[in-house]
Amino acid sequence: MKHVKSIIVLILFSLSLVSCAQDDPIIGVWNVKNEYNEAIYEIVEYQGKFFGKIHYYNNGKTEYKGDNNKEDYFLTDVELIENEYTNGKMYMPDGRYYQVLFELKNNNTLLVKMTIQGEPYTETWVRNTTYK
Repeated sequence: MKHVKSIIVLILFSLSLVSCAQDDPIIGVWNVKNEYNEAIYEIVEYQGKFFGKIHYYNNGKTEYKGDNNKEDYFLTDVELIENEYTNGKMYMPDGRYYQVLFELKNNNTLLVKMTIQGEPYTETWVRNTTYK
């Protein structure tokens, strides 16, 4: 009987570890395509915050392919607070940044909301399931 209890405790402990290790739904690779640019971004988690890096960007004038360097990170400090992704900063090449909010529309669609030149702007990011 003691052996069975030990096995049950081990199974419950293992399940709790697996559930804690699951990724947040915004983590992953995302495609962006709109009238201004086409891009592939990746959101990662580090020390409880989310950061974004560029894998590919093309606005018709400039094409950039990320090389997993520090310079590829354009999004910082996104936090999940009371089920809202907030406090993010999206940096532009000239050093300016926009405050951004993320809304997970579903597991494969992310709405990115910001204010650009005083006007509200929303981008739709679609999960990329094939990027390696």
